[in-house]
Amino acid sequence: MMTVETMEQLRTSEQLTANPDAPLMQLKELHVEFGKQHVLRDINLSFKSGQTIVVIGESGCGKTVMLKSIIGLIKPTRGEILYRGRDLATFNEREMTELRTRFGFVFQQAALFDSLTIGQNVAFPLKQHRAMSDEEMDQTVRQALFDVGLPESVIYKRPAELSGGMRKRVGLARALVMDPELMLRRADDRVGSDHE
Repeated sequence: MMTVETMEQLRTSEQLTANPDAPLMQLKELHVEFGKQHVLRDINLSFKSGQTIVVIGESGCGKTVMLKSIIGLIKPTRGEILYRGRDLATFNEREMTELRTRFGFVFQQAALFDSLTIGQNVAFPLKQHRAMSDEEMDQTVRQALFDVGLPESVIYKRPAELSGGMRKRVGLARALVMDPELMLRRADDRVGSDHE
């Protein structure tokens, strides 16, 4: 038997994928200003499924603002951000929450929870957004850590016990564990460099 919330989630999921032939994400004339400061001007990009795009720029040029705009944390001053042809400005809060579960975002400095173990950090989005048994979750976490080149022994450690490069790889594993359609990270954040 399907619950009302599950039916609502299905409807939301169907609405999000209404135009599967459109580019996964598209930025059209994206412009972001903070007061009189122009951070992004007339950015036009299109991301297709399976495509890798790297945005490189000097510190303070707007890379993070662009990434935050793509996931709906910053609203553009003008222009459009489209997911499969639909403008993010038309998404309600529930749809935005669902959409964000489809994106992997690797935060600067990994943004791990210090009070949680590495395994708990990687499992965090799964606990929030997926219905999985503890066994399935443990297997998924272990696979994600393996996929980013971390030994199984890190699963019970705390972030402070790992090098900076290892923490970044944990952040990547946490993003990958949700099997995202789109992976976002800053180009100047090298993942896996233990020589910092």
